[in-house]
Amino acid sequence: MNIIEVFTDGACRGNPGTGGWGVLLRQHHKETELYGGEFNTTNNRMELLAAIMALESLPLGSDIRLTTDSKYVQQGITEWIISWIQRGWKTANKEPVKNVDLWKRLHAVAQQHQVDWQWIKGHSGHRENEIADDLANKGIDSIDTSDKIADDFGKYNVQDNSNMRQIVLDTETTGIDPKSGHRIIEIGCVEIINRRTTNNHYHQYIKPYRKIDDGAFKVHGITNEFLNDKPSFFDIVDEFMDFINGAELIIHNASFDVGFINHELKLLKQGRKPVEEYCQILDTLALARKQNPGQKNNLDALCKRYGIDNSNRQLHGALLDAEILAEVYLTMTGGQVSLLGTTEKKTPVNSIQRISKDRESLLLIQPSQEELQAHAKYIEILNKTSDGNCIWKE
Repeated sequence: MNIIEVFTDGACRGNPGTGGWGVLLRQHHKETELYGGEFNTTNNRMELLAAIMALESLPLGSDIRLTTDSKYVQQGITEWIISWIQRGWKTANKEPVKNVDLWKRLHAVAQQHQVDWQWIKGHSGHRENEIADDLANKGIDSIDTSDKIADDFGKYNVQDNSNMRQIVLDTETTGIDPKSGHRIIEIGCVEIINRRTTNNHYHQYIKPYRKIDDGAFKVHGITNEFLNDKPSFFDIVDEFMDFINGAELIIHNASFDVGFINHELKLLKQGRKPVEEYCQILDTLALARKQNPGQKNNLDALCKRYGIDNSNRQLHGALLDAEILAEVYLTMTGGQVSLLGTTEKKTPVNSIQRISKDRESLLLIQPSQEELQAHAKYIEILNKTSDGNCIWKE
């Protein structure tokens, strides 16, 4: 009577390509739908992520019947995984298990439930399977196309180096692809030193010498007429490069902005190197996807997730987006909120408060034997998942 029925599916447009996952949950005749997607993935990863997102969404210790049309998932979790773990996550051919990050995650969450893994043939008219398939495709469609990566997704860092001078950077452009001749029309930069934003900003509009696409105009609202009297990239390149030189650039979807900057540098024919030769680069989109797999990770979604006010962002603007991204980045990497413009160091306040010796004794609640056993079981799961590196295991 308490079984939760779960139906999962994954989809990918191109393999690898843009993918989505879908989940239909049902208990006591009540149905719930979940879906999401990501770029540069595979069908197998989306099938795995669908099962993971389903199990992670349910209370610990749930009794679950999970139905998938993926034998890769069903046989992997019920048969193959035992040998993989015994061999140190290697196949019978001593090759590393593909998608091992998701297999470890699925194995860990599956240990927290009672799961009956069922397989069903896909596209066979099964109602719930068809719904899960539709949700997986809906997950693909839900991805914000402005997040599309124009270069190699894994090219840039997802680990920050806050010991360096950091520059949060954003650009606006005439279109989405520099290879089609599109140009930068706005650059906005915010400086961070010692994890504090400073008042040292760089902001410049740039005349592109080409028409702005209608789609790009709808994003940023900048007109060709507005840019007519603005300097060219040639006029501002020295000042811009001096500002960012030697810093770590923090960029959301770094491949897009870096691709445009390198295109502009190449057009100058001054022998300048790619911007990667002058700066380290951290991609906050890659970082967000690592922290929030399968979820929307555009700037608006991250603001909502971390409670950051972006009410002034009716249209994209390079400096405004850089300011917002600075706050998002600081929150993502250190839990700090509302740090924009806070460059002054405050004098530490002695907050020690003496407690009366006559106070009431604190109530000490000891765990039950059942809780201790559950804790030990969970630590063992963590230890297996981390290949014996669990720091809490005695």
